[in-house]
Amino acid sequence: MNSKSSAVTWATGLALIAIAVSVVAIAKVGKSGSSASTQRDSLAEIQKSKVMDVCVAEWPPFSVKDAATGKYSGVDIDAMEAMGKALGATVSYHDTTFGNMPAAIQSGTCDIGTSLYVTPSRSAAIDFARPVLYGGDTALVRKGETRFKTLDDLDKTGIKVATATGESGDIYAKANFTKATVTSIDVPSSDQTSFLLEVTSGRADIGIADSYTIANFAKAHPETAVVFTEKPFNLSPDAYGVRHSDTNLLNFMNNTILSMQANGIWDSIEKKYNATAFHQNLDIK
Repeated sequence: MNSKSSAVTWATGLALIAIAVSVVAIAKVGKSGSSASTQRDSLAEIQKSKVMDVCVAEWPPFSVKDAATGKYSGVDIDAMEAMGKALGATVSYHDTTFGNMPAAIQSGTCDIGTSLYVTPSRSAAIDFARPVLYGGDTALVRKGETRFKTLDDLDKTGIKVATATGESGDIYAKANFTKATVTSIDVPSSDQTSFLLEVTSGRADIGIADSYTIANFAKAHPETAVVFTEKPFNLSPDAYGVRHSDTNLLNFMNNTILSMQANGIWDSIEKKYNATAFHQNLDIK
């Protein structure tokens, strides 16, 4: 089978997944009566309106916004476009941050949220599809800093820690640090790394965030260094989010991701954006 026919077959398969999930949804409503109809069915709404609303926070190479055109690209974007195509829908992207994305999903601003670390607090707010990768947090310091060898070194009186409001590092620091001073900073959707300027300016001793955010900032700022890079902490699955009880859309997403992974589509997308090295500690013990 050539690549063109393979792509057509795969796309047709995704369309069949969408139809199958919808048929199951209709059967459930008919079987259970009005109780099922009280739950929001975003999958049916997307198929009817032909628009799929997606919350995005810039997170290279998974989601990158072109400053000139305003268009997004990246691993997550290709995945969302594939899902939208299978549903016959146009994808409408909404700029958000990791901190406000769960609330945006809850409120109905978005049907789906891209790439969030799965945490207990976030899981209390929204549901998550199957993980697309696993990652963890690292920390940023000024070059020459030698105080931080272990996590215990971070939580000491007098240590100033900078985090981005609602991001995984912020959630971790607030849950685990009792002695250090943690300052949460609201960041714009266009620059999830801006809070790390607290470190370069000397207002904070260390900044904590997911390892990708830390690495991207450090690459652009040679006056800084990354600690815990060999062994990230706060390991978490990374997944797409939906509203609680939005079961039909969740099933569609899970089946689509599984199909993309099984057919090598997901791997090809990651290679396209040089993202294959971003998988960490898949075998969490």
